[in-house]
Amino acid sequence: ILFFLLWMLMNSRTLWSVVERMIVYRDIITGDEMLSDAYPLLPVVDADGQVVEGLMMCESKNIVKGGDDVDIGCGNSFGGGDDDAGVDPSVETVNNVIDSFQYTETQVGGAADFKAWIKEYMNLIRKKMRESGKEKEEIQAFMGTATGVAKFLLKNFNDLQFYLGPAFNPESMVFSMYPEGAVTPNFYFIMGGFVQEKF
Repeated sequence: ILFFLLWMLMNSRTLWSVVERMIVYRDIITGDEMLSDAYPLLPVVDADGQVVEGLMMCESKNIVKGGDDVDIGCGNSFGGGDDDAGVDPSVETVNNVIDSFQYTETQVGGAADFKAWIKEYMNLIRKKMRESGKEKEEIQAFMGTATGVAKFLLKNFNDLQFYLGPAFNPESMVFSMYPEGAVTPNFYFIMGGFVQEKF
């Protein structure tokens, strides 16, 4: 016990720094936790090779959830497996981003409906930023990205899937799109609609 306490004391600063660096992205409209830095954000590049300012994405993957066994991708190489044992009904394959943040897929009418939604969303974010005391320059910077974000999303409308957070509030959504040849989608986030919380 003494050794363990000494080890904890020596490593407490390191452990705290790891915890302290954790970032959660919270939706400023719904309050939902929609992402964390466990899922690295990447810049979004349009078809012309230009970075879409104000929009970020993260990659996703399918994971096995449930059951007592862990799928490490080696089949029965280590013995103990039985291909004829049947499928464990408690095991399911889920998308790691959807499952971690409880997204629910939703529908949007047509491109015109989505265009109207984007306009309302951007104005609502601007209002929320004002209410939270954001500087005028920060609000202007966000609105300066709105056209480019809207253009990218509308151009890719037919390939997008739409998701609500746990609050099921349709005023706010995140989006996904499958890269060519991919089996899992990338998720897209309008970053002005989130606040970062460090833990």
